[in-house]
Amino acid sequence: MVSIHELDKIVDKIKILEIEKKKLAGFLREIPELYWKVSKVELGNIKIGGEDGGLTKKSGHLMDFVFLRAIGVIFSYEKSKLADVAYYPTMNPVPEIIYSKESFSDIEFRIFWSLQRIKKELTVSIETISKYSPNLFLIDGSLLVNPADAPSAESTVYSDYLEVNKLFEKLCSIAKQENCLLAGVVEDSRSSAFCKYIAENIIKKADIKNQQELVTILNRTKDTNLLHYMLEKGEVTKIINLEGEINCLYLKTVEFDRPIRVEFIGDEVQGKRIAELVYTISSQSKTYGLPTVLIEADQRAKLSENDSDNYVNIIASKLGLQNIFFLRRDNRPF
Repeated sequence: MVSIHELDKIVDKIKILEIEKKKLAGFLREIPELYWKVSKVELGNIKIGGEDGGLTKKSGHLMDFVFLRAIGVIFSYEKSKLADVAYYPTMNPVPEIIYSKESFSDIEFRIFWSLQRIKKELTVSIETISKYSPNLFLIDGSLLVNPADAPSAESTVYSDYLEVNKLFEKLCSIAKQENCLLAGVVEDSRSSAFCKYIAENIIKKADIKNQQELVTILNRTKDTNLLHYMLEKGEVTKIINLEGEINCLYLKTVEFDRPIRVEFIGDEVQGKRIAELVYTISSQSKTYGLPTVLIEADQRAKLSENDSDNYVNIIASKLGLQNIFFLRRDNRPF
């Protein structure tokens, strides 16, 4: 068992680092161009859409299974009041079952199920925008493929990766065609893009004594950690470019939650409009600052581990292969 003394040492080190981050955040608040204030707006007659997916997975001795579904939700407002809610394809879609036809390593299986999830969610997003033509559509997650999900060209899942990239391009194209603002909301971002921007464009150009120390702190800090100290409710960071047409901002929607990361396609004017709308539909709670349309999509899309276990048990039973179908660790008698 780890001693209390060892735990105290860890706590002390974290406290010292967080104090330095708070000081840095205070310094950055003195630079007006790094953030701005957003206000709630009248929604009027508008349609706001959101999409989220649910996934469970089961690794077996013979093959691996992925159970997933995605759902699009459309909130229709009339005179700024929620008048109607629509679901695509249904309010409770049946999960899709995908199984691996290849023998995957653990790393390949992780990439496989991640890409399958993204493909499903992008497809539903494209179809939802095409059917309902919302003014704003939010997807749960990034508009960029995580580098960890990029397999080598020799991988058996490389074709899935190429398909995901094509679906992202199609999503952006459909959104433009339907005159729909498109954004990805990252709930628990681990990015350090804003910290890197601060290090390169503010700290390294400032005439301060502890310049290298601050750069080191920024290199070890996630954006939402720094911005938790820097932003107050209703404040938004400077918009920074991520890649191509994709930009991002951070928005503190509620008092007692971390800022959310919003990635979007468009210019600064469109980014500010997205920030206004997201803030307006995200500030109902003091402790949880996600857009309500995404909360609804998340609740509808969730899948239970029990469901996947039942499906796989039925498949194994019908095959008559229970003895070799499952991994040993799933059949331990203790």
